[in-house]
Amino acid sequence: MGTSIPAGRPSRLHLWGVRGWLLGGVAVGASVVVTVLGQVSGLAVPLVIAMVLGALFAPAVDLLARHRVPRSVGGLLVIAFLAGVLAVSGWLMVVGVAEQAPQIGASMAAGLDAVEGWLGARGVPVVEGSLREQADELVSASLGGASAYLPGLLTGTASFALGTAVGTFLVYYVITDWHALTAWVARHLGPDPELGTGIVLDTIGAVRTYFGSLTLSALVTAVLIGGAALVLDVPLALTIAVVTLVTSYVPYLGAIFSGAFATLIALGATDAGTALLMLLVVLVVQNVVQTIVLTRLTSTALRLHPIVTLGATIVGAALAGALGAMLSSPAVAVWVLVLGRLRRYEEQAQKRQTSGT
Repeated sequence: MGTSIPAGRPSRLHLWGVRGWLLGGVAVGASVVVTVLGQVSGLAVPLVIAMVLGALFAPAVDLLARHRVPRSVGGLLVIAFLAGVLAVSGWLMVVGVAEQAPQIGASMAAGLDAVEGWLGARGVPVVEGSLREQADELVSASLGGASAYLPGLLTGTASFALGTAVGTFLVYYVITDWHALTAWVARHLGPDPELGTGIVLDTIGAVRTYFGSLTLSALVTAVLIGGAALVLDVPLALTIAVVTLVTSYVPYLGAIFSGAFATLIALGATDAGTALLMLLVVLVVQNVVQTIVLTRLTSTALRLHPIVTLGATIVGAALAGALGAMLSSPAVAVWVLVLGRLRRYEEQAQKRQTSGT
């Protein structure tokens, strides 16, 4: 005769079935979401960014609300602050390059002349001024060919403007109705509202922890690159540090923009050798130092092995580009936390049922 199961006590097969349905539902839901978002990517990216910004800046709206500032006004103030930071950073970059534009052109011409001299000294037949002429022709051809891409550029600009407007709208409502939104998600996330609340809190905590670690690593990167500019006697060292700090939140593209900005300023104000050294410092700090610091901080804070963090970043970048690289580590941390919470929930449910029999 088989062993009987006490009345009211779920079998192990039943518990594993519940776990399987929960995890299966999450996997199916995630695949459906990814498929739908792929079809409406123009709205998906602003939505994801809005949810991330909501998790990060909802506490600021809460703080303002405790000082009797209405949440609607607090949301507008937070959005104005974010827009101001982006506008000031862009202005610093444009003004810095514009101020150094004549020197940058002269330095590039001197660099091309130096290359001609180096080649001529080694017996390579080079007509004097030919490299500079070829560079001028290349720039002219590039500008002429760029007109063919003008319609696409205008379309991309319009799409960007529309996405920015939609994103701003979403961010405002997410940060002002943050608590109502998370409570609704928690009530509909699992069979138990308490379990759903725990999963929501795990997700919010992982996102805030990751971006806190990213901010610390960005500060380290900005100080090192700004300090290197100061040591090399490159002007606008503080501006270079600020631009590096702000663009650190944009994977890949942010590093390219900040590195190009620092190198161009160095090329215009000093010489080609100093600019090359500045570029080397930027490449080492952004690609080695920041990666190591961020991986270590996120691994410690999210309790993930550094290899898992690095691997998740690579997979996220391959699947979803810059946004996937940014959110892959907190997504893995959330997955681990949810598994642990489901396991504890099953154990507690089993204990309650056992004590009730």
